[in-house]
Amino acid sequence: MRHKILSSAIVLMVIAASLQAQETLSTTRLEAQHKPPAGMGKQLAQHEANLLKTLEDENPTMQAQAVQTLRNLEQMFPSYTFEASLKPLEKKLKDEDADRIVRRLAALALDELHSDAGDAVIKDVAESSKDKGLQTLCSALLVRIQYK
Repeated sequence: MRHKILSSAIVLMVIAASLQAQETLSTTRLEAQHKPPAGMGKQLAQHEANLLKTLEDENPTMQAQAVQTLRNLEQMFPSYTFEASLKPLEKKLKDEDADRIVRRLAALALDELHSDAGDAVIKDVAESSKDKGLQTLCSALLVRIQYK
């Protein structure tokens, strides 16, 4: 019985440490694996510009793929600011006529930028959106931001 309790306690400690690392935005291993070589900033800026052009496309599937790719890049290269993405993501998030999935992905992408401007947009949408599902998501993201 003691062995089971001890094993369970160790497993819970490992899980808690893992969750704490995620909450503190610890990406050192991921960033080390995908460390951008010198001059990669220009390539990231070019990829970001191409993704933002795709975000303007009329096809919701292409828009969703562009935002998801942007989110992946944000996670792989957290030291890059992705500044140019703020306004287009804000525009897509606030557009009541945009695809629901694209709007939700845009909210997640803005959250992952860890910027005050992105947080302000998320707060605005949480307070004013007609889409209750999006409102709930943005409210949850705001709660998460408060506990960081």
